[in-house]
Amino acid sequence: MMKKTLTIVLMFFALVAAGAAQSTQVVAIADSLTRVSLFSDNGWGGTPKEWNLQVHLDSVASNDDLVALARNHPNAAARAIAFRILVTRCDSRYRDILYSSLHDTAHFSQRSFDVISYNNVANFMVEMMIDHPGFMSQRDSLRYDSIFRADPQLMEIAPHLYKTFLNMPKQSDFDRIFSPQDSATLDSILFFTPNLNHISHRTNILDSQPLDERHYRRLHEMYYDEGFAPALQHLCRYHREADKAAVIECLLEYSKGLNERHVKKGPGGRTNQGLWAVALWPDHDFLPALREVRDYEVRRTHYDYARIRFFYLALMAYDDDLSYGFIDETLRMTGIDPATRKYHLRYFREAYEKHPNPRYQDLLDKYPSTD
Repeated sequence: MMKKTLTIVLMFFALVAAGAAQSTQVVAIADSLTRVSLFSDNGWGGTPKEWNLQVHLDSVASNDDLVALARNHPNAAARAIAFRILVTRCDSRYRDILYSSLHDTAHFSQRSFDVISYNNVANFMVEMMIDHPGFMSQRDSLRYDSIFRADPQLMEIAPHLYKTFLNMPKQSDFDRIFSPQDSATLDSILFFTPNLNHISHRTNILDSQPLDERHYRRLHEMYYDEGFAPALQHLCRYHREADKAAVIECLLEYSKGLNERHVKKGPGGRTNQGLWAVALWPDHDFLPALREVRDYEVRRTHYDYARIRFFYLALMAYDDDLSYGFIDETLRMTGIDPATRKYHLRYFREAYEKHPNPRYQDLLDKYPSTD
């Protein structure tokens, strides 16, 4: 009896020792993780060191270990990868960690094949949820389901699409811990929680917000109080007089980030953001600022190609004789320099192809492409 008891005691201490050794090993691996590798290939046919560390961590860490790491480890990369492994194991405790980490702006480097970039913990965690293969499959499945419900004849017209739909996974372990309702909840939290400009997915959800006073107030806070620039174009969907000054201020930042020779040396201001806003709110009060932008761009020999593209999209949104004359005048002005003319003609035609309008049809003939 005594021998049996002694054996049990020894086994107990052996298990405790093994657990302590494993915890020490887990901490040692986490301490070494200073970069996250998104793939097992470094882009040159090799395996990144950090990928091997991640695999090792996955093999020795318990879910409880990972929860502790994701919440408390001083290495940002270790917090991020511990969360990632928890999600792949479908441990529902990810939810509390995700929501409590939304303000975790600590940065770390991450590898995608041979490209090294930087991310922050909160953004990484949100990306992990919205880009997880399980949830992406479910979203695609739901989208196809709605398409075929709307038009059952598509089953016969597009059998290859229907076959794709039938082969899609309808549910997985991940789906049970992150449902479409969870996705909607996350979007709502990202929209209404202040100071989350470091989470890129926030920009993607603005279009889906309803047009009501509550959401207008929140967009107003995002832009004016928190400096979240993408909120401006969504504010412009409301056509409020109080927001016109902000649009004009953005438009008139066209020369920022340029030296005296008009060569880029840094960020180019918010002019392109303002042009996007005008495309959603073509008000005549913006025309003087648009003329300044136009006159500045026509004189330049170093082009902001995105700006020229946005400029014509904004002008064509007016859809009136004034905008017709403005575009006609601009294209005529570009005739002085062949290179300037080439890009203006190209982006005018591109804008027309995206939003064909008979009003501008004859300008295509008047100013033929030089490409």
